[in-house]
Amino acid sequence: MNSKDRLNGKLIIALGRTYRNAHRMSNELFRERGLTLPQFTVLELLYNRGEQTIQQIIDKVLSSSGNITVVVRNLEQAGLVYRWDNPHDRRSYLIGITQKGRDLMDVVFAGHMSNLAEFFARLTREEKEQIVAILKKLR
Repeated sequence: MNSKDRLNGKLIIALGRTYRNAHRMSNELFRERGLTLPQFTVLELLYNRGEQTIQQIIDKVLSSSGNITVVVRNLEQAGLVYRWDNPHDRRSYLIGITQKGRDLMDVVFAGHMSNLAEFFARLTREEKEQIVAILKKLR
């Protein structure tokens, strides 16, 4: 293995560890409120972007269709999301957040944003903007 391969390996490990560490405090918050990280991710999308089809959710949260279907079904059973026929495409459903889900997210999302602010406090605004720009190059 050459040094370029090792550096690529170090990079992916550093990205993974940073992602896990950034969510560590919030995972406790999610558990306290009865949510998993994938459930929070779906709720956060619906909370901030409104109704979505299953395919839009899959595309935006970068997960498999089987996993998202289960996550949505569990959120629906908990009364946190609703599903109804998509008037623009009868083959799909629209998923939206219920008032119960919105009330939960009012608390959980604020806590998560506070945790992220604390986690990233060591970086300047400029450093954050640089990291975002660099990561966008990898899309």
